[in-house]
Amino acid sequence: MRKAFFVSLVTLWCVFVYAQPTISDLTFPKLGKYDNPYDPNVIDVYAEFTAPDGKSLKVNGFYYEGYTFQQKDDYEVATASRDRGWRVRFTPNQAGKWTFCLFAIDRKGKTVLSSSDKYPLSFECRSVDNAQGFIRKANTRYLKREVMQNGVSKYQAFFPIGPNVAWYDYKGSRYYPKGIYDYNHYIDELAGSANYMRIWLSRYQYLSLYGPEFTQMNGKKPTLYFDSSLNQKDAAELDHIIAYAAKNGINVMPCFFTFGDFGNMHNSSSRWDNNPYNTVLGLKSPTLFFSDKNAKRIAKNLIRYIVARWGYATNIVCWEFWNEVNNIPADDQPEASFHTNIVKWHSEMANYIRSIDPFEHLVSTSLGTFSEKDYIGSALYNNLDIVQYHTYGNIQKAKSTEQRTWQLFQKFATYRPLYPDKPIYCGEFGFGQSTSPKYQDKDPFGFDTHNCIWASFFSGTMGPASFWYWNYLRDKDLLRIFAPVLVYSKNIPLLPDSFTPHTTVSITKKTWTCPNGIETYYLSSANEDTLYGWCQDTAFSYQALRRLTDKSISKGHFVTDAKVDTKGYVYTLDEDKRPRPCSKCNGIILPISKQAVGTQYVVRWFDGETGLEIAQEKTKVTVKHNRKNNQFIEIEFPSTIRDLKKHRINNTFGDAAFIIITEKDNKEGSNAQCDAPKKRLKFIKTSTNQSNQ
Repeated sequence: MRKAFFVSLVTLWCVFVYAQPTISDLTFPKLGKYDNPYDPNVIDVYAEFTAPDGKSLKVNGFYYEGYTFQQKDDYEVATASRDRGWRVRFTPNQAGKWTFCLFAIDRKGKTVLSSSDKYPLSFECRSVDNAQGFIRKANTRYLKREVMQNGVSKYQAFFPIGPNVAWYDYKGSRYYPKGIYDYNHYIDELAGSANYMRIWLSRYQYLSLYGPEFTQMNGKKPTLYFDSSLNQKDAAELDHIIAYAAKNGINVMPCFFTFGDFGNMHNSSSRWDNNPYNTVLGLKSPTLFFSDKNAKRIAKNLIRYIVARWGYATNIVCWEFWNEVNNIPADDQPEASFHTNIVKWHSEMANYIRSIDPFEHLVSTSLGTFSEKDYIGSALYNNLDIVQYHTYGNIQKAKSTEQRTWQLFQKFATYRPLYPDKPIYCGEFGFGQSTSPKYQDKDPFGFDTHNCIWASFFSGTMGPASFWYWNYLRDKDLLRIFAPVLVYSKNIPLLPDSFTPHTTVSITKKTWTCPNGIETYYLSSANEDTLYGWCQDTAFSYQALRRLTDKSISKGHFVTDAKVDTKGYVYTLDEDKRPRPCSKCNGIILPISKQAVGTQYVVRWFDGETGLEIAQEKTKVTVKHNRKNNQFIEIEFPSTIRDLKKHRINNTFGDAAFIIITEKDNKEGSNAQCDAPKKRLKFIKTSTNQSNQ
């Protein structure tokens, strides 16, 4: 059935990097009737821009239908507007005069619109200080971002720090979504405390461009979007979310597909039984998605639409094709051939997205499990930019070998050899929830989450691991738990990939072995003239805290019906219940082999609870050697936090971060000035160490 689209072509300028150009919307003649405005083989709308330096960029257009939103009784009400037409969104990356032409070509190859002869189109772009550009790979480990300072373009380090917020909630049922207002809440809370979140674009009852839309019912059936129609209401939601996130300093990783939509694991509408690739296209098995010609055509059109509509946004960290693609069952195919098709699909789509994205966003996908023995793990990322894995642990298994900080740190060491030339990222981490009492109740103040964020930041990945359970963070008022790491990270320059991760923690099957009762995770430069790290009194490791509150242990694990001390420190933050320093020695030994004995270092300490520098703890240390001629430096844990004289810990988590630089390389005031979070974490109120906060 042919759909009539009598629409006007409008150019929409959304500029984050530079000043908004002084240009009005341009309305062109109606394009006519097209049965699929999302297929460039039917109607191909695009613009060609010429930069001041003569470089040419092609930017695809997209079909657009406007929506307005209102909040009613804590849920979203969306109303379609008459604002319909074609749009081109473009972010210039140079100051000066730009020229451009607009084109539309139909399925017969006929040019139905060309502005090149009729309109002398141009605009002047002016640079703006502190504006932020697109995110790029800095090297094989880290990311960078272009910024404008005093009219000069430069690159700064970008570490993604923040949680997953994969979908919004509902009020009562899927017919009453909280929509953009739920995301507003998360973004408002994360602003100033995080700089990143990950979202999904394919959960039917939430945010999805295709599939059933339950707020638009046809009789007893939801409106179905697929192929020749996309969900413009949800697209308008995403417009708002990305723009509102950018306004508040939050960068976004959008994920296109998720394995749950291609299986029957979840008791929800997002499953293979309701998937249009099954119900409309007629694929008999989810495995055919990766090889069927029509399925790939539709997937490419969807990807083209996403890039055309949101590629302008400088706060897109990267495009993520799949969430845990290896969790799709092989079904009727041999697993080896199925995984081969998955790898080929990703390579093909990566080439395609690079051919249509003039803004050159990075490309990734994620795995639920990762093994060098599996073909999919060893080959999937060959043509992608970022390696991404997810990892979870059972909170009821609290032996020393289950320490989550250690696990996250070690994951990098496992995966790095497979892809030595690519940044690695833990896109999801969390704790098992299948047993009762659940994790949310076992750790109401986020000790394990706090510790994992800090430890993983120094694991060599491109940023700290991203926590999955965003509802837990919201319900426990912990969305600002990322603030300490974000504040601290602003002191770190763009790092070369020669920095390597280390830890003083050694875990055996029976016990912890931690020098002086302090665990340390840190990064060191190739010649060891610079070290960045975090350390914590082991009395505050989550396993140690659990032993203070859960009394029943069976075979080294805490049993489900453990006796819980609900008046203990984990649940109350009562200062009288706070753990004491687990040793009388305050020194932390860090091996140094590439600097001469006698070399002096300047040690700067930062409160692990706030990320702010403890100015009075700035000290100097010297490289020494022992009887075995092993070289080292010994740093003293900040006395303002770990007060051995009074045998007490003066912050909630018993931790601190540090920056250690050789005296000749240390320059006063060379690090970026960083602001404190807009709002203190809820649990900071109990801290006695107020003088340095």
